[in-house]
Amino acid sequence: MFNRRQFIGTIPVSAVALSAIGINQQARSQEAQNESAESSALLASPPVVQNPRVDGFGVSVAVRSLATAWVEYGFAEGDLPFTAIASHHGLVSADDRVLHVRVEHPEPLPCDKPIYYRVVVQSLGYASAYSLQRGKPQATTTYALKLPDPASDRIRLVSINDTHENLETIQALHGEIEKLKPDLLIWNGDSCNDFDAADSPEQILLNPAQDAIESWASTRPLVFSNGNHDVRGQRAREVIKSFAGCPESAELPYSQALRLGPLALITLDTGEDKPDEHPVFAGTAAYEPYRERQATWLKRVLDRPEIKNAPLKIVACHIPLRGLDGQNDGTTLEGYASYCGFGAKLWLPILRQAGVQAILSGHMHSDRLDAATDDMPILQFVGGGPKPEQATLTVIDAEQDGSQQSLDIRIVDLHGKVLHQHRWS
Repeated sequence: MFNRRQFIGTIPVSAVALSAIGINQQARSQEAQNESAESSALLASPPVVQNPRVDGFGVSVAVRSLATAWVEYGFAEGDLPFTAIASHHGLVSADDRVLHVRVEHPEPLPCDKPIYYRVVVQSLGYASAYSLQRGKPQATTTYALKLPDPASDRIRLVSINDTHENLETIQALHGEIEKLKPDLLIWNGDSCNDFDAADSPEQILLNPAQDAIESWASTRPLVFSNGNHDVRGQRAREVIKSFAGCPESAELPYSQALRLGPLALITLDTGEDKPDEHPVFAGTAAYEPYRERQATWLKRVLDRPEIKNAPLKIVACHIPLRGLDGQNDGTTLEGYASYCGFGAKLWLPILRQAGVQAILSGHMHSDRLDAATDDMPILQFVGGGPKPEQATLTVIDAEQDGSQQSLDIRIVDLHGKVLHQHRWS
């Protein structure tokens, strides 16, 4: 059998050394040039903070070549004494497109003052298993992150949806989000048209404005709710690398329950807009059992004390759970869903029993407010579409004053005009 190591070993060392002198000098010079260029251009997105918890948060960043990453953080701008390293089962994570670092602090993180952090990336090359090359570490600017306070008297959330890579809309949304200054941002599905082989999911998800300086989730956390377009295409399975999902469950990455002041936020994944058996999926869809697992999870999470005792509760999911008369519920092979009939059957009875006030959704590219009825007391706010004239933001303000609570939800356009609004008090 041909043995590559034995073959290399038969070449005289002197011959290798003499012939390699000029090559090595050229290689070292080129390596230095490459390292400099690589280090200056390694970061390919602003950091995106995700999935806040009392003692932690996640950060994702896109890179242009194979690299590792860590987060340096602290509670004063010039002092970042803590380090969180991206690793799995003892091996430091490395990727040539996107890296996610989970910060797990040994005690609850402060909510009354910023957490200062920066992401550091370092290029990685392999000549062999025992010969690794590292570039110069490159860091983002230091950001001041404010985490939402579970015990706060007031909280503001903003939900956006159906951006579909429309750059003009995304840039306008950035500006409106900064004006509204939410404590948490919800991206309620359909970030893209699809993730085909030529697409870069990490750029669409982490750098949607195509501007490394402009970020809507570097100083506030983001929660992502999967849309039907986000699961389409050859590279759709890479979304989880950028939006790492719920840290408690790899099985249900986009099902979360957060207590945010007087408000409980629950996210659900409605999946595709057609039955699993539809021929367009060619056997690649398994959303029906996935929704059933979410129903089991939903019953359990709504019984958690901090969620059960929240005076105000809302749900975010991409496809509406309530439909209009004559609309397709997506349970047959004809057409596609205007609302998620599978999810509605499984989840609405549970949500109604739990006293949920509102559902936030999108999908239809046309904003509306579905009022409460005797049969369905849960209101539904449906956000707009990807074109600037369709685009909306859903603003959620929850407050508590002693034993009194109030909830105000409104859908506004890109000029701040209120299109729909409801207030509970």
